[in-house]
Amino acid sequence: MRLKSALAGASLLISALVVVPGHAAYAAATRYEAESAAASCVGTIDANWSGFSGTGFCNANNAVGAHVQFTVNAASAGTATLGIRFANGGTTARQAHVLVDGVAVQSVSFEPTGSWSTWMTKTVTVSVSAGDHTVRLSPAASTGLSNIDYLDFGLGGGLPGSFQWSSSGILISPKSDATHNIRALKDPSVVYHNGRYHVFATTTNQSGAYSMVYLNFTNWSQANSASQRYLDRTAIGSGYKAAPQVFYFAPQQKWYLVFQTGSNAAYSTTSDISNPRSWTAPKPFYANGMPQIIRDNIGNGYWVDFWVICDNAKCHLFSSDDNGHLYRSETSLSNFPNGFGNTVIAMQDSARYPLWEAASVYRVSSSQYLLIVEAIGSGGKRYFRSWTAPAITGPWTALAATEAGPFAGAANVTFSGTPWTRDISHGEMIRNGIDQTLPISPCGMQYLYQGKDPNASDPYSMLPWRLGLLTQTNSTC
Repeated sequence: MRLKSALAGASLLISALVVVPGHAAYAAATRYEAESAAASCVGTIDANWSGFSGTGFCNANNAVGAHVQFTVNAASAGTATLGIRFANGGTTARQAHVLVDGVAVQSVSFEPTGSWSTWMTKTVTVSVSAGDHTVRLSPAASTGLSNIDYLDFGLGGGLPGSFQWSSSGILISPKSDATHNIRALKDPSVVYHNGRYHVFATTTNQSGAYSMVYLNFTNWSQANSASQRYLDRTAIGSGYKAAPQVFYFAPQQKWYLVFQTGSNAAYSTTSDISNPRSWTAPKPFYANGMPQIIRDNIGNGYWVDFWVICDNAKCHLFSSDDNGHLYRSETSLSNFPNGFGNTVIAMQDSARYPLWEAASVYRVSSSQYLLIVEAIGSGGKRYFRSWTAPAITGPWTALAATEAGPFAGAANVTFSGTPWTRDISHGEMIRNGIDQTLPISPCGMQYLYQGKDPNASDPYSMLPWRLGLLTQTNSTC
């Protein structure tokens, strides 16, 4: 997502823990409810908080030794994915040990979910032999467990070595109103929360001016009919705002919207993602503007596409310069959103187009992160390259990183009928959680992206971008 000033004359020539929304289920998983005969709860089976599955949930006693245990069956030996649905209405994380057949295999942190009726799913991968097994969650402290709703158990998991996708048709097109004559809808960010998809995106009008828009819906078939709310009518204000990213920062129990303003990375916050008028006025991330290392390397590029992801200790802010460099800054988790510094070049390429922009980083597991970056290939077509690393700081190893074998591009995306786009461009993975760790599941991934009419030849800011959805067709689980 380049700056408006840069675009006016541009052309196209150029192991494991993640949190998933309560609606998600793993391929071929078997669900074991906490209140079923295949489970035991050292505590009570309650039904006083809404949103649970089945007839109740386990409210374990607040004591070391109190636990919930499930008896599961593996049809064959292999890696099993355990999806543990929980709610934690407190203000601090609750630690627990995961025991398989009585042996502790991992420690898990069940973070605050915002309320006791807000459910999330923590995913753990373990090795199992064929046959029956017990899976026990045991609290690490006398504060006890979070409330536990169910366990999903399924074999398989992990990122493949290459990717195949099918694309929807155009799912979301711009909607004009009396004061917004919109030409393009692009750069989407999306979270699934409280039974609805919440989408934030960039718009450009018939003059090439940029703004942002918000919409929500319960399923993708409703996406194009959803009302679009223009964020320039909120405290975010008018003027150049683009390339949004949205996430819930659990330590502060606030939603953050990150975006570019043309001169800095900025953010707004709210406690209610569904109310677009509740966003605060923008504040900059970098008190002193562009870091010197970016000034030294940006050349005739542009500072764009800001992306925040946090681990247990730090928050990291990625950005691109349209000149072959990917940057990363950091601050402590406790100091976020302030204090970003120690800016480094996280990745670089001697050519600018292979490492262009729209970088995003996701947590696949506690020991694997996925980085995808948009590139410009032959004929000006946009596609995505990918890398993995054991930590947000790297080192990054190429996964699917060529135009012939991309993460997602014309080479590995199929359409029903004539393709409506040849570009797979700026978008976001459908995350399996809402918080600042940006978790995704490697099972049946989906990616909301921008594409355009292959015959369009307008200046960049006037290109008729629309949104479509990729669905992975070669999932390993």
